[in-house]
Parts: sequence; structure tokens; C-alpha cells
Amino acid sequence: MKIYTYPKSRSLIVFWALEEMGAEYELIRVDLLSPNPRVVSPHPCGKVPFLTDGKVSVSETLAICIYLCEQHPDTCLYPTEPQDKASVNSWLSFALTDLEAPVWNLLKQMVFIPEGKRSPDMMSYFTHEAKNVISRINLNPTHSWIAGSSFTLADIFVSHSLQWAKLCGIEMHEEIDDYITRAMSRPAFLRAQEKNNH
Repeated sequence: MKIYTYPKSRSLIVFWALEEMGAEYELIRVDLLSPNPRVVSPHPCGKVPFLTDGKVSVSETLAICIYLCEQHPDTCLYPTEPQDKASVNSWLSFALTDLEAPVWNLLKQMVFIPEGKRSPDMMSYFTHEAKNVISRINLNPTHSWIAGSSFTLADIFVSHSLQWAKLCGIEMHEEIDDYITRAMSRPAFLRAQEKNNH
């Protein structure tokens, strides 16, 4: 199994899932920003992450993660019981739509657009939207993790987007901040982060 990646990219999510599973994989760094790349991603648009597993190729982070979970059904990252899976899917949908949209747009303004070209109005709008979405996250006190008693794929996606929000300077209430810290203190995350940053 090969994962095409680039440092400090969204590939972190895939590595995190793989490390939680204890799966074996080969990391292939692509020359994503080079005008004359020596190594390119097989993704039709040259994007990362991209997975190849024998004759199977998978693009898009969530699709890759679900494929991996289906290949490793013995893990609890993606439950098979319908009610539990529905809860995980609901949080995944929330993470990739309501939560990630304003946070990612704010992050682009703050990190990828030169300071002199940033839009104060857009930054203000996306900051407001991100704060509004995060304020709607109510962690169930009877659950250890976002979707229940087990750490799942939903925790990887939700905590990853929340960490982006923190990087943008958005303050979290203590309960959410503790949740992020617990998720990102997991040994699998620390291993994934090290691999993603090199």
C-alpha cells in the first residue's frame, strides 16, 4: 500500500488512521510545489493524499480513510453496527461541511494569501462563521469521544479541523480544548504527525 503525500498536508488524517490501525504502508513524497517535479502524485489533478493498493486507487481523504477502515474491519475506527455507524457518519459530514468550510477559508486567508492581499471582510466573516459552528458542538458527557465510547474516524476529522481553528486564533471553551488535547496526545497521532512533517 502506497500513500502519496506532501509535508504538513491533509495527508496527516490518512496517516493518523493508518497508525491507529497499525497498518503497514509506504509513504511517497511528491514534489507538489516544484515547477519541474521528479515525483508526482497519480491523482488526476496531482493532489495529495492519494492511495494505491495493488490495482485499487483512491483519491480524497475521507474516501481513502473509509477504504482503509473497510480493509481493517477489526478496528473500531468505523463501526459496522448501523446506529453507531450513523453517528460516526453524521459527525464526519459535520466536520467536512459545516466545520471545515469556514475554518479552511480562514486558514487560507491567514497562511496562503500574502498579508497585503488578504481581505479583512472575508477574514471577519469566516472567523464569525467558524466561531458559530464551534459553539454548536456539544460533547455528550456520557461519551468518551465525539460519537460514543470508542475513538473513531469522526474524532480524527473533527479534532483535525478544530486544531486548524486553534491555529487561526479561535478560542475554544475548556471542554473542546480538552477534547483536542486528548485526541492529539494519542501515540498514533504523534507518529502520524512526525511522518507528515517530513
